[in-house]
Amino acid sequence: MISVLILTKNEERDLPGALASVAWSDDVHVFDSCSTDATVEIARAAGAQVHSRAFDDYATHRNAALATAFKHLWVFLLDADERPTPELCAEMQRVVGEAAASTAGFRLRRRDYLFGTWLKHAQLTPFYIRLVRPERARYTRAINEVLEVDGPVAELAHPLDHFPFSKGFAHWIAKHNTYSTMEAELI
Repeated sequence: MISVLILTKNEERDLPGALASVAWSDDVHVFDSCSTDATVEIARAAGAQVHSRAFDDYATHRNAALATAFKHLWVFLLDADERPTPELCAEMQRVVGEAAASTAGFRLRRRDYLFGTWLKHAQLTPFYIRLVRPERARYTRAINEVLEVDGPVAELAHPLDHFPFSKGFAHWIAKHNTYSTMEAELI
């Protein structure tokens, strides 16, 4: 099987759908950044294991989450505003049983949606490593973090759907203003 890791901060709106999309896993972890809404209660009610840590930067926070004690060898990394397709769920469960011992991760295609429409040309690269052996994965870069894995990365055929505007345009713009401010301060 596969463990699931969802990082959250005030995700009461999107978390129920994310949790429902990975209900096939018997080891779901929500790594929360001290939410002030009902995120933690929603996660616990769904049977997820909840971990809490104050956010400092993206790479450090995600690396702390990867250090969680997972039940399974493989971990699927999911954001609250993402949904694996049923085909992707089945494919992931199949490939982890067939993967060579040297395989460190799997890359997939992420599809961004706006008003129910797939934005086919919205990203420079829509491919992300999201299924990993956590002991062989590490994030770098404090902002716009990059996941690096130690070993071969295989490809998954089915997509992960992303709904970046689920909280509205104002939230999306504010989030990206935060990213740009953090990058400016880093420089």
